[in-house]
Amino acid sequence: MIRSLLSSSLLSVLCCWGLAGAPLRAQPAEAEPSTAPEAVAEPIPQPLRGSETYTSSISEVDACNRAQMLRPADSIVTRMHFWRSGEEGQRSITCRIDWSDAEDAVPTRRPILFGPSA
Repeated sequence: MIRSLLSSSLLSVLCCWGLAGAPLRAQPAEAEPSTAPEAVAEPIPQPLRGSETYTSSISEVDACNRAQMLRPADSIVTRMHFWRSGEEGQRSITCRIDWSDAEDAVPTRRPILFGPSA
């Protein structure tokens, strides 16, 4: 009996002594310094606007079709204008298109011109 009492007392003393330095509540871990780059808010892209010009000796359709092919993908043609220059037999046709990728861009409503491969 004394032996069991002594061993239980010794056991409780050892347990309490070992836990004396331990915190009673879980402490939040310190944040380790991160090596990852900080997240930077990306700026909102502004709508782009521009124009493309192409000169062809074939036709108005060729000049305007090739000018449209130079514009950025997903942009909307807002204006199309072509003109002829030079003398008969040596004429060239120049087409200029204005484009925009803004959500409120108003399309030109002119028919889409197709090249010889269409």
